[in-house]
Amino acid sequence: MNREFVVGRVTPANMFRDVEQLMGTVFRDVANSVSRTPIANVAAKATYPKVDIRDTPDATYVDATVPGLKREDIVISYEDGCVKISADKQDEIEGEFLHREIHRSSFSRWFPVDDSIYDIDSIGAVLNDGILTLMVSRREEAKAPIPRKIEVQ
Repeated sequence: MNREFVVGRVTPANMFRDVEQLMGTVFRDVANSVSRTPIANVAAKATYPKVDIRDTPDATYVDATVPGLKREDIVISYEDGCVKISADKQDEIEGEFLHREIHRSSFSRWFPVDDSIYDIDSIGAVLNDGILTLMVSRREEAKAPIPRKIEVQ
């Protein structure tokens, strides 16, 4: 019977698991020592706001969750082949947090947009109930052809 969790017995599985745990601990400790933001929070911020990306024959839509933000808080720009969605919302809340999950700081997300496929001048955005919807229309020449039925002779 092969038992990996025997105390004092070194197996390849134990060795790799222990090294992985050690490296994970070292990485977290180093990252947390140079930043006041725990590394798990850094990873979460890299994908904030959460988005859904939908594609239709005429356009691509990016729906981003931005609860609590107003139109004037959000900046959308296009540069270097990317659409950038950003905001800087700092709430002034009294007291020290004991636990914090609500995102109340600045963010930026970039989405590549190929200007040979999409009409950059048509980029538009709507904010409705905490969801920012960004629409980028396809160029006419990049739209998928409408399927047609071929008659058999």
